[in-house]
Amino acid sequence: MKSIDRSTKRSLISAVLILAACLILSVVVLPWDIELSEGVRGLRLPGDLRKLISLMELFAHGLGCVLILGTLIWVDEHNRRKLWLASGFVLLCGILSNAAKYLIPRRRPYTLDEAPLPSSWETWGTPFTESWFDETLRSFPSGHTATAVAMAIGLSYVYPRGRYMFFFMALLASFQRLMSGAHYLSDILASVAMTVVLGTAWLLLRQRETRIHRSSIEAGQE
Repeated sequence: MKSIDRSTKRSLISAVLILAACLILSVVVLPWDIELSEGVRGLRLPGDLRKLISLMELFAHGLGCVLILGTLIWVDEHNRRKLWLASGFVLLCGILSNAAKYLIPRRRPYTLDEAPLPSSWETWGTPFTESWFDETLRSFPSGHTATAVAMAIGLSYVYPRGRYMFFFMALLASFQRLMSGAHYLSDILASVAMTVVLGTAWLLLRQRETRIHRSSIEAGQE
């Protein structure tokens, strides 16, 4: 078996560090989820900055992703196959994150209007007991965050030079979910962790296919 190349090894180490950080932080912030949510929603951001953050939901919403990826598939013939693969990965992350939130009910922050506010632990429901169609109970995990991070990973695979911008857009999209009261910080961190695991596996599979393809070409030329 061939050893892992240096670039892949660095990517794996980065993924493990991000995964560990997100999981640890999601547990640490859990008891203060409500206070953090209230604090972020109370921020008085400049109008243009708030508008920019709100617009970044496009990068995390299903229809927005269809518009972005569909346009790229249409105009970029050279990278069309990679873009289709990236689209499939984004779709997979979106489906899995939404499936998880239908299994684990949790009240969204914007529904907490009673006084005094409940504790973070009281926002959770019993799995499989709440209505699957009640969106006010679908806080965990954040499907938008999972989709935004998947978009950043997928687009970075196709256009590596734009990776910093893609992840910055995913960061703003995730913050928008917190600012709008749709999710708690622990929901967002858990979604990032889940998507990083899926993204690492997906990228490793892509690299393996590339190596096999190159080996077959080299064998045919001999």
